[in-house]
Amino acid sequence: MLVLLITFTNSFSQDDVIEQRFFFGVNVGVKFANKNYANRYGGWYQDKLDYTLNLQQNYLAIYEILGQKDFFLDYDGFPTIVRYQPGLLTGVTMGFKVSPNLQAGIDADFSKLKVNSGYTIQVIDPSQTISQEQYRTGYITAEESRFNGRFNLDYIIEGNDKINYVAGISGLFMGWRIDKHIAFYETYQMSLFSVHDPTNNFTAKTGGVGWGVGANAGIEYRFNDKIVAQIMYQPYLQKAEYFSTKSDIANLGSAYVKPSFRLEHDLTVRILWK
Repeated sequence: MLVLLITFTNSFSQDDVIEQRFFFGVNVGVKFANKNYANRYGGWYQDKLDYTLNLQQNYLAIYEILGQKDFFLDYDGFPTIVRYQPGLLTGVTMGFKVSPNLQAGIDADFSKLKVNSGYTIQVIDPSQTISQEQYRTGYITAEESRFNGRFNLDYIIEGNDKINYVAGISGLFMGWRIDKHIAFYETYQMSLFSVHDPTNNFTAKTGGVGWGVGANAGIEYRFNDKIVAQIMYQPYLQKAEYFSTKSDIANLGSAYVKPSFRLEHDLTVRILWK
C-alpha cells in the first residue's frame, strides 16, 4: 500500500510539473509589411497593364464608357509611393518553459495584406478644339496572404505580482501567395494575374517562401494563476524571393525588388494558458 501511495504521489507530481511547463495560446495583432514588396502591385510593370488595357474586350469596354473615345496609358500617371495597408494578424502559439524565466515557443500566424493604387489614361477626343490634354484615372487593388512560422526564445524579466517584462529573439519562416490583383476603370474590372494561366501573369511566380530573424520586446500581465497576456512588439528582417526568372526582372523594370533582408513589424497580443 505504501509503495502504491508513493508511486501515485510521484506520478501526480510529474504531471503537475508538465502542466506548469507547457503552455499554449492564441495571437491577434497587426502586421506592418515592407513597402518595397508592394511595388509589385503598383502599376509600374508597364507592359502588363498596357497589355491588359489593350486586350480587345477591355479596350472596347473602356472605349464605350468614355463615350466612344480612344485612349492610351499614361506612363507618368502611376503613384510614386505604393504601400501595404496594415493587415490583421491571427494565429496560435505553443511552447515550453525551460526555466521559470526562460521560455521557448512557436507562433503560427496568418495575415491578409491589401494594396490600393492607381493609374492614368490619356483620352483622345477629336471633337476637342483646344490643345489641352484630357486625363482619366483608374485604380488597382491587390490582396496577398502571408504565413509566418516564428520560433521564439524569450526571457521573462520579473517585475511585480502582476506585471513582468519580456525580451527575446526569433527565427522566422514565411510563405506568401497572391490572392487578387485587379485593375478597375469605373466599375469595369480587369484581372492582372491568374493562378490558372501563369503565362498571363505579370510574373509567373504567384507564391513563394522566405526566412528571417527578429527580436521580441513586450510586457506580460498575469490575470490569474493560469492565464497571462503578453503585448509584444516584434520587428524582424525578412528575405523573400518574389520573382523566378530573368525575364521577370526584365519585364518588371522598376517594380523588381532585389532579394535582400528588409525590415517588417508585428504588434501582437498573446493570450497564454500556462
